[in-house]
Amino acid sequence: MISRSHSDRLKAVLLAAFLALVIGPVEAQTSKPQEQAPAINRQLTGTAFYVDETGHMLTARHAVENCARLIITKESKQVDARVVAVSDRYDIALIKTRRTQGLAAVFPRASTADIDDMMFAAGYDALAGLLSGGGVLANARVISSFGGSEMGHLVLDSPVRSGASGAPVLDRNGLVQGVVSRRTMINRVLAVGATEARSFLARQGVHVRQDDRPQIAANGSRAHRAASISARVTCLQR
Repeated sequence: MISRSHSDRLKAVLLAAFLALVIGPVEAQTSKPQEQAPAINRQLTGTAFYVDETGHMLTARHAVENCARLIITKESKQVDARVVAVSDRYDIALIKTRRTQGLAAVFPRASTADIDDMMFAAGYDALAGLLSGGGVLANARVISSFGGSEMGHLVLDSPVRSGASGAPVLDRNGLVQGVVSRRTMINRVLAVGATEARSFLARQGVHVRQDDRPQIAANGSRAHRAASISARVTCLQR
């Protein structure tokens, strides 16, 4: 005969087993706190421009290094981007977005920039102020081209400021003659030459369009052309 105390203990054991099956272990019911993503401590802004119809863009290497997230902004629309490749020798990088917004840049068949040639270069955020009226035709002058201690670069007399890193340097036909790298002095800007940029892209399997014909509409300017191929690139760093 089973005693009352033994029966009570048996009922308690059976009840505990039933509750364990229905509710599950206590540990499983305790949710772990979600890990917080590291805070963004620094934001860098530069310029990039499209080089084909599939979303590839060229920019300055230093503008996209050590990014936790890379954002492309054009006409108030934002898309994420990723770094595809960086040049070991030159301050340029290839990045990729889902698609091309606007137009892709056109390079000359041969780099023809020479001393005293007038060029146009501006960061994406500065372009809005340069499009009024007929737009700015030129704002930079070639001081040195491809030789000396800066082999493979153009040296420009230009007023470009912060945010212009990675911007295209356009000639009178709207063709890309260089990529803005950095300012070396007040109104002195170093730009990677078109030949070097084109060779870098070719090594990554990106073949740009080359043409010597004008790429600027009859009622447009180099500022308008730059706006059509460029975008802001934002690097968020942790």
